[in-house]
Amino acid sequence: MSPDKSVITKDMIVNEVINKYPETDKIFTRYGVDMCCGGVQSVEKTAIACNVKNLDELVDALNEVVPKQEPVQSAVSAPVMSSTVEDAAKEEVKETPPPPPVTETTGPEKLEITGTVTVKDIIKNYPQTKGVFSKYGLLECGGEYGPEEAVYFFARVHNVDADCLIKELNDVIQGKAAAPEVSPEDMDTAYENIYEKFIKAAIVIALTTGCVYGAFMLFYMGIQHSLYAVSKVLIETHGHTQIFGWCGLFIMGVSYFVIPRFYAVKLYSGRLANLSFYFMVIGILLVFLFRSLLPLLDSSFFKLLIISGCLLEVLAILIFLLVAVKTILSAEKQELETYEGFLISGYLWFLVQALVFTGINVYTLKAGETVLPHILVYPLRHIQVMGFITLVIFGVLSRTIPAFLGLKTPNPKMNLLIMLGLNFSIILRATSQPLMAYFVDVSQPAYYIFNSLYFTSGCLEFVFILLFVYNLNILTKPEVDFSGMEIEKSYEKFVWAGIFWLIFAEAAVLIFTFFETSGTPVSHALIGAYRHAVTIGFITMMIFGFASRIIPISQGIKLYSYTLLTKIFILINVGCAMRVIFQPVAVHTGSTPAFLLMGISGFIECLAILLFGFNIWKTINKGKRRGTNDDEVHEAITTVTATTNVYHLIKQHPQTVDVLISKGFAQLKNPILRNTLTRAINIGQATKINPTNIDQLLIDLNESLKT
Repeated sequence: MSPDKSVITKDMIVNEVINKYPETDKIFTRYGVDMCCGGVQSVEKTAIACNVKNLDELVDALNEVVPKQEPVQSAVSAPVMSSTVEDAAKEEVKETPPPPPVTETTGPEKLEITGTVTVKDIIKNYPQTKGVFSKYGLLECGGEYGPEEAVYFFARVHNVDADCLIKELNDVIQGKAAAPEVSPEDMDTAYENIYEKFIKAAIVIALTTGCVYGAFMLFYMGIQHSLYAVSKVLIETHGHTQIFGWCGLFIMGVSYFVIPRFYAVKLYSGRLANLSFYFMVIGILLVFLFRSLLPLLDSSFFKLLIISGCLLEVLAILIFLLVAVKTILSAEKQELETYEGFLISGYLWFLVQALVFTGINVYTLKAGETVLPHILVYPLRHIQVMGFITLVIFGVLSRTIPAFLGLKTPNPKMNLLIMLGLNFSIILRATSQPLMAYFVDVSQPAYYIFNSLYFTSGCLEFVFILLFVYNLNILTKPEVDFSGMEIEKSYEKFVWAGIFWLIFAEAAVLIFTFFETSGTPVSHALIGAYRHAVTIGFITMMIFGFASRIIPISQGIKLYSYTLLTKIFILINVGCAMRVIFQPVAVHTGSTPAFLLMGISGFIECLAILLFGFNIWKTINKGKRRGTNDDEVHEAITTVTATTNVYHLIKQHPQTVDVLISKGFAQLKNPILRNTLTRAINIGQATKINPTNIDQLLIDLNESLKT
């Protein structure tokens, strides 16, 4: 055998290597090289993407397992030169040939799973493996059959030892070990997808007592040419439902989904997670309803219900923290990763702000007031927006964005410094602002001390947020080349827009901090515009982006409409920009057109949230309706062309299997390979991988369609 056919080089394509030398799959697995890119890139590029430190060592190890005799070819004959596979990949960007999912061992009925087989095909063909996935807390991910992700990549994303997982799966499939039992609680909640009720409730609240409610109030303010035309207590209840309902429920739901998968364990208790949902929803409704009615009827019973609602919210958050912490501890992690610091501190601020809100309400109701003290509201809002929501988002960004975009991993030491610095600045601002206001007429020396601390907090927050964005490496060149591969990127524009709005808002708050500490008050219109840039421009933008990325994956399907997602992106940015620009312009100039534009901006944002809710709701329901039939609806194939997908052709016209087998595609005799290898390959690509006269093949296939 000639050297070029027997020696593996760093320029060879991963699929080519595994196809020609199946034993190399174990070497790739040992070095942590997964098939996240479909296996169509070179060994060198894939190794870089998987953070392999010594490429030469990997190549040497691969060559050591190359048989001395002619290697046994896999079911699909691989091309000799890597350029053939690259040409096939480039021919159809959205359809790249996947690596072989299984390796035959002793017979057609005994198959060995390798790292490249998808989770969906494992569970679908071997239902007994559900117990293995349940053991690692992965049973819910991707619907009943799991996602269409290579099991090695799936394990790596969820911090599971891939070698151990694959060995356990093979032992169960081959009868060497009994399948682990799935606990009754896991069976009750496995496919329930607990997070769904949180997401749906958050959308409902946003479209009722949250965003829509606020939009009508804003429109009324625009008509009346005054930001004070609406009762302050109504504005406060609107803000409360946005923080606890829209953001709080959303973060709780997503956390219940991602935490078990970050740590490869089961959720501590599905029943407690469900209980936290009901406590939170009831608490939000009690506080909203009876705080809104209290100015109309000063009732002791109403006050009791308000406090009860606050306590239910606190209890819901305590249960949430208990489930989250117990889930994390069950992973027995030795080291704390930096993204975890953002998440944990954000969750703790979630509890702190709920306790502070409850205390402020108790104080206000005892004093016979209906409006929260102005001196405490601004610090509370800062804790809620920056301490709770932003830090949680930062944790998710640190964990996902570098991997999604193929970027260099954030520097862990810098991330730790940023996390500590942001928490310190939040504490400094939340304590110095009310104390500065208190001492302004009491003690000038004390006032100047807290005034300086307040200014320092603003500067620190701005600097650390810029450092966080810098440390994400989003402005650097990606380390992984994803060209020629089908990778969903619709969420990226939301991330970029959200980061822009965050930096814009933080620049504004730094300027406001400078004026406030120098003795010049900043208008309510400007403060409101800044806060809107954060809550809608940054927070809601990130919710839209990550929901459109995570929820379809959790269902094992695609988002209902990516076209609709683009319209949502335009609407939310237009609405946010109109509010941020025209609110201060209207108040400071008295311009009627500016007030009108400010007033209608809320409805534009509501339309964006409505369309987002519709898109997500349809996606979730689509996943539920799919059930055991996981094949997406595909247009009827009446004529076979070079771009016809092999999988859908066989599904719609089973008789074409005989034609393909007769033309040399013997691997299609194996039902497992037939169900996996064909999914992302068209006729043209198939004839390049297994050289066949494509013209004659198309003639024969089209003839078979007539029969």
